[in-house]
Amino acid sequence: MKRRIDALIAKNNCQSYDDYVALIKKDPVMLEQFVNYLTINVSEFYRNPEQWKVLEQDILPALIKEKGRRLKIWSAACSTGDEPYSLAMVVGKQVGLANVEILATDIDKQVIEKAKLGLYNVKSLAGLPAE
Repeated sequence: MKRRIDALIAKNNCQSYDDYVALIKKDPVMLEQFVNYLTINVSEFYRNPEQWKVLEQDILPALIKEKGRRLKIWSAACSTGDEPYSLAMVVGKQVGLANVEILATDIDKQVIEKAKLGLYNVKSLAGLPAE
């Protein structure tokens, strides 16, 4: 991350971190450039399958037992939406989609727009279970 920030500082002819912070505080375009440059935006359906298995088999049943069948879930740093859509599939199987509300957020406005479209390439879909 330091290397990326240093590259932005040089690209924008700033002399120090303080100068760069002052620049992104006063210029919304520079702030957006900063956010876009630092965010990785790696996402795919059912990424890290072991974690999804733990969620489905252990965490969700315990959560449903404790909180009931109506669930609100926040997917922070959701990138292009692969994970929140995966969440909807996993949780929907256990409580039904009408009983779940998923709030998906990300600091990068461009990836949020992609998430809203809900269109994905073959690579993103590679990890989907057959069902």
